[in-house]
Order: sequence, then structure tokens, then C-alpha cells
Amino acid sequence: MKRSTLISFYLLLSLSFLALTIRMVQMQVIDGGIYQTQAENNRVRVLSIAAPRGVIYDRNLRQLVSNQPSYSVAVTEADLPEDPAAQAAVFVMLADLLNSAPVVTAEPDKLFAQPDQVPAVLAGLAILLHVPAAELQTTLDAARTESPEAPALLRRDLDAPTAAAVTAHAAAWPGVVVMNELQYNFITHRGRPVDPVTVARAIPFETMQLVEEAHLRLPGVSIVAEPVRQYAAGSFMSHILGYVGPIPPDQYAQSLPAEGSGDPPIYTKDDKVGLLGIEASMESVLRGRKGTRQIEVNANEREVRAIANQPPVPGHNVVLTVDSALQMTVTHLLQAGIDAAHANARAAGKPVTGGGVAIVEQVNTGAILAMVSLPSYDDNLFATGISQDEFDRLNNDPNNPMFDRAIGGAYPPGSTFKMITAAAGLQTGRITPTTRLYDPGHIDVPLSYDESQRTRFNGWKPQGLGWLDVRGALQQSCDVFFYEVAGPAQLDTLGHPTRFYVPGDPTPHLFSGLGIGPLNQYMRAFGLGTRTGIRLPGEVSGVAPDPSWKLANFPGDNWSLGDTLYTGIGQAFTLVTPLQLTNVTAAVANGGTLYEPQVVAQVLDSDGGTLIQDFPPHPIGQVPVSAANLQVVREGMRLAVADPHKGTAYKTELQGVTIAGKTGTAEIGDPIDAAGHRRAHAWFTAFAPYEHPEIAVTVLIEAGDESLEGSTFAVPVARDIFKAYFHVAQ
Repeated sequence: MKRSTLISFYLLLSLSFLALTIRMVQMQVIDGGIYQTQAENNRVRVLSIAAPRGVIYDRNLRQLVSNQPSYSVAVTEADLPEDPAAQAAVFVMLADLLNSAPVVTAEPDKLFAQPDQVPAVLAGLAILLHVPAAELQTTLDAARTESPEAPALLRRDLDAPTAAAVTAHAAAWPGVVVMNELQYNFITHRGRPVDPVTVARAIPFETMQLVEEAHLRLPGVSIVAEPVRQYAAGSFMSHILGYVGPIPPDQYAQSLPAEGSGDPPIYTKDDKVGLLGIEASMESVLRGRKGTRQIEVNANEREVRAIANQPPVPGHNVVLTVDSALQMTVTHLLQAGIDAAHANARAAGKPVTGGGVAIVEQVNTGAILAMVSLPSYDDNLFATGISQDEFDRLNNDPNNPMFDRAIGGAYPPGSTFKMITAAAGLQTGRITPTTRLYDPGHIDVPLSYDESQRTRFNGWKPQGLGWLDVRGALQQSCDVFFYEVAGPAQLDTLGHPTRFYVPGDPTPHLFSGLGIGPLNQYMRAFGLGTRTGIRLPGEVSGVAPDPSWKLANFPGDNWSLGDTLYTGIGQAFTLVTPLQLTNVTAAVANGGTLYEPQVVAQVLDSDGGTLIQDFPPHPIGQVPVSAANLQVVREGMRLAVADPHKGTAYKTELQGVTIAGKTGTAEIGDPIDAAGHRRAHAWFTAFAPYEHPEIAVTVLIEAGDESLEGSTFAVPVARDIFKAYFHVAQ
């Protein structure tokens, strides 16, 4: 070998040793800490321990929600066989033991990668699954937004023929897969390999024994003791309490601690959280704080030994303002009222549509004593995972039992709104307590561009109610009186003063009332057009309309004088929730204070003995109406109940309890008969005792195919609620 070749060889060898030396120094000295940490992380795992969820009581400490022991089945990925076929066999055997049915799923990223095929795929699935294609599209769109790489669940509990039919077509449908539900649960909820993933909950004791007996053939499968929520009141409290369910992907993502913060995760993908009602709004209080368990694992991620434990902190308990016994009574009374309202439809064999609401609120605190929305549902159905059949029944019910009408339903208030029109008219000086206006049965309002063309605005009594002051107008619910109070003194588009005509009189009468500006100002002052702030999800703000609102929602259609007149009697565009209207009545009763409605009274520690947080009355506004003017409104409402000859709510009167209230019949939709009658909701809102107000009660019965009057259908329900609350025999 030549000398130059040897020199090159030794030089290359020296450089190689130098490089290795430098690399060893870097790994052992410079980056030693990093590799030590990685090694430690490979050796030690931290598992979370679920915290017992807090329980919920009513105002009298009756337990409404409890945690019942149950068994769940979990699968730990690190303990499953590495061979895919063996792993699949575990799920097949487990599904057989649990009698678990197949599900059909679709991966949005694969399906939407070929957009031209999507309509055909959805159409085919719709036929096989008996689900509208639009519903499948909605499910996929939501999944595409939340987690496009994860399979979206399209249908559960498939029978064998349907599963076979979908499987036969799935090869031609990108991303569509039929799999066992246990596999689906595992895939969509797994996190770290060492974290057990719950795949089935609340299994029967006998099934648990079968799984335990087969544990040698089910590597990675374990039985977990897991509490299940039990709702003692069932459907009587479901809209208030809500239920728990698997954490939504977006909520899980938002709960993750900032990267590098060192904070432990609040949730795992496998957790259950409150999804509706108090369970959702008080989630942070009820959930508690997870514990941790440090374990040492080997190279195959098998546990070698336990290192340390930090026990979980149980969730706090919540005490509601609601009286569950009163809630149950109100539910029965409201259901009887709904049945009576739709008795003709039932007798004719027609499907009955429409529900109702009844609310009882303390006028001086805002505490909700009862809040019923019918029809309802049993939240226990969701405690262990609702079946596809039960979900379909609820989801396809035309009366929408899962919809909380008390806070989520927005309705025209009808004549109940006249409380606000009266208060605004008095406070602005448009009328005084002694102002008398004449009701001839209707008024005619000319079009600005043609005096001969007139729009008729009818009162509820064709022959009219005669001369009335504001008390009498509230007592008899006079439409014409409040048309005049609402109609503004202004010039129309041709410069003519706004005016109206009465029957038999060719002389125009000028409006001198509020106009939409002040009327809108006062309806907002009474809390309309904004959420009340109750601690329940799903509340809507309703609509407090004005010209800008109309233009935004009906482009090119300007606000008209007729819009103002109808607004003054609670028609046109105004929409309120039953809770908002109850708050209005409470403010009239208590002298003008608007309270935030409260459903939560206290938070107690997990032992129930220590007060953690109190929820005192929370005023959210003071109505800008004088005590004297509110008293006039109350007097009119009292006459509506007390006078058996002229009062629209005289059927409410009770022995020993003085009640004041306002009826409402809110027309909706197109005419339903040749006489021009429209469907109408029945309203009644009232307070008692009149001298020293204690509670406000609001009743709404939704229209089905009928036109329901508040005085006929809502008043008797409210009367019975007052009887029950005040323990009056007659």
C-alpha cells in the first residue's frame, strides 16, 4: 500500500473518531438533560383519576341528581395485541359479550375529497338508513369543522340487514365504513396509549361478570367502576337540570392547557361533561378536579409498579332556587291546561301540536320557584348513552320535547304587552290616569298617498268598549285605546299629520301618542330584546323592534305607522320569551326593579356542610317609571281579575288571595278560516298578593291548529297554580 494511501486512511479514521467524540460530548454533556428527560418520560406515566361529580338539590335540599354506581368497559391501547388481526378479534369478542350493534361512519376528509360524489353517497345512505340526506349533510359538516380526520357517526344500532346493505355499498363510497360501536368509541376517544378509553357504559352486572370471566382472552380490556348520573325528578326537571354526555371535540380542544405551561389537562377525550341545563352552566363547579396516578412502565408500555397517587377533589354540590314539589304540581296543571286547549283536536283524531310554559318567580328576588316547559323528556335517557330509537323518537317529535320554551322560545306577547304601553304612555305624559279615549270597535288609518284608501285596525269587540281610561283599558284589554297611545304625532311622507277615522265621523282624529322610538325605549327598559342572564344555556334575546331592525331584516321595507300601532298591542314584530314576560310582571309588581332570574341559590362543598358561594338577588335594572304610574298599571291589572263583568281575567279570582294580571291572545300566521281568524297563543301573566306582591306567574299555551284565548285557556291554569302555591281550597 502506498504511503499516501495509508496517510489518507489514517486521516479518515481520525476524523471519524473525532466526529464520534464530538457527538458523544454533545449527547452526554450538552444535550444530556434533554435525553434524560425523554428517558424519564418513557419510563414514567401519569394517569388521571376522575373526580366524583357534585350532586344537585332543590331549595328544600331534596336531592335531584345523584351518582349511582355502575360498571363500564375500558380498553387500553398499550395493552392490546400488536397484531391488527388479533386486535380486531378482541373487539369482535367484546362486542359479542356486550351485544353491541354496528354503526355506520364516514370520514369527512375522504368523503369531501371527491365532492362530486357526495350527493350520490348521501342519497344512497339516506335510502338505506331512512335518514334525510340533509340531516346527514349537517352531521358531516359539523364533523368536518370539528375533527375532519376522525370518523363521523351517521347512524347507531344498525340491524344486520342494514349493516350488510351499507357494507355492500361502502367500497364505492369514499370514507364510509361500517364498524362496531365499541371500535368507534375507542377510535374517537383514545389519547395516550396508556390511558384507558371507555367504550361502553352502565353495563348490566351479568355482562360485567362475563367480561371478567373472559379477561384472559381480552388483553387490554378492563372493567371500570364509574358513577352514572341519576335524575330523580325525570321529565319534571329535565329542561332545568339538563344531562351529561361525551365531551364535544371543540370543548375538549378549548380546555387543553397552553403548550409548555406544565398545567395538567382539565379533561381527557373520554370524559363526560354537562351538555344542557344546570349540568352545563355549572360544569366548572360540579366537575371537581382530577387526581393523578404515577406509574412506571416497561418498553412495551406495561405497568411495572405504582409510584405516587394524588387523590381527586370531588365536585361541589349545587342548591337550586326551584321547589321540586311545586315544579311537579305546576307540570301537572299545565299539562291539563294544554289538554283542555287542544281537546277538540284530540276528539277529532287530529295530531296535537303545540306545548306550553308555566313559570313561578319571586318578584322581590328573581328566584325561580318553578319553570316548566312542555312537552318534556326524561334526562335519564342520556345518562348512560341514549339508544338510536329513543333519540329518533325525541328528534322527530313535531312538538320538540327537548326544546326549552321558557327561555328559548320567542313569541308575540299579545295584549300582555299593554302593561308596557300603558307605563310608557303615563310616564311620558302622552296620557294621564284620567285620560279617556273612545273605542268604537275599530279605527281606520288612511294611506299617506291616498286618503280614500284606509287600513282598518280592529278591536277585539266589534261593537266597541266605549269610553275608557287606562285602568279600564287594561281591565278590558282594549286594543283601540292602545292604538291611540302608540300612534305618534308626526307628519307622514306627504307632510300630513298622522291621523285616523272612527265609524260615522268624517273628521280625522290626530294621533298624539308615543311613536316607535319611545315605545322601543321602554320595552328595552323592561328587559325586552336582551337576555335576562339566567344561568341556563339556550336563552334567546327575543326581538324589540324598531325601524333599523326592520330594515336589517326586511331590506327595502321601511317602518310604517301600522307597525307602530300593532307593536303597541303586542303584535307585529315583537317577540318575548316567557321568562322575559315574567320579569316584566315582577318589575311592575315590585315597584320597578328588574332582577336577574336565579335558578342557583348556593354552592356547597362536597360534604354539603360548608357554603362555598351564595347567589343573592341581583338587580339588573330599574324601570324608568314612577311609583305612582306603576301603581296605575297595577290597578288596571287588578280590575282585570276582580271585576266579574268586565275583567278579562276574572276567572282567576281566589278567596283570600288578591291577584292582578293581564291576559293576552297573540295571533300568528295566516287566517285559518273564512272569517279571517288566525292561530293564536294563549297568555296570562299575573302577580299576588296584590297588596304585598310575592310571586309572579306566567302561563303560555301554544296554538296548535286553533286560536286560543288567554282568558279562556291560560287563566284557569294560572288560577290553579296560585291555589297550589298559597294552599287555597277554592
